[in-house]
Amino acid sequence: MFLKPIRRVRLYENAVEQIQTLILGNEYKPGDRLPSERTLAEHFHISRHSLREALRILDVMGLIEIKVGDGIYVKQVDFLPYIESLNLSIRSRLPLERDSFVKLWRARRILETGMVDLAARQVNESFLKSLWWCIGQMQKNIENQDAFVSAGIRFHRLIAEMAQNEILILIWDMLANLIRKSQSKIYGIPWSPKKALSAHKKIFLALQAKDPRKAVEAMKQHMLDEEKALVAALERGKG
Repeated sequence: MFLKPIRRVRLYENAVEQIQTLILGNEYKPGDRLPSERTLAEHFHISRHSLREALRILDVMGLIEIKVGDGIYVKQVDFLPYIESLNLSIRSRLPLERDSFVKLWRARRILETGMVDLAARQVNESFLKSLWWCIGQMQKNIENQDAFVSAGIRFHRLIAEMAQNEILILIWDMLANLIRKSQSKIYGIPWSPKKALSAHKKIFLALQAKDPRKAVEAMKQHMLDEEKALVAALERGKG
């Protein structure tokens, strides 16, 4: 029997898993309003800060929608149980193969360059404003790993949405948790956060210019740079 060591999870990760299970189990249906932040934080016995981080992740995954001044609502997730079953399969194999993270990144490069190509042809002001907000959050929180990574992931999720292809969005959402784990490793490489911030700005400018070729080039270079950082982090972890 192969037993995996029990991993230590951050408090917000546990909250993410519990809320995700409730949504996938249809305990909360599309359109349902979740309890308030205060109620959820008290229920999970975690701080409001940890709870907000959990909600940011669920928002990026496409499970919930946070309406400022109104509440937290469950989004339509008809195909998500099928995607999640595949996600669980991938996650269960990931610890067994060290190079799985690199394979994930190469698959992501293909996905992201295709999505940014589609998105560059359908740019609107609202989309650009949301992207720039993400960049602002990255710049503001460059010393805060969780907030920095969350803003970066949100940036890429917005591009997936602007591509206007539901299947691509579902695939991206399937990889979101794995991407977050990879990003946490990458963040630890000293030069990576500043380089990532610069790369996001280049992608933004290409999208603002509605130039698919430059957008694809900027995204491809960003993915290559991140892959190098990931390999460096994995090599460092061996020591």
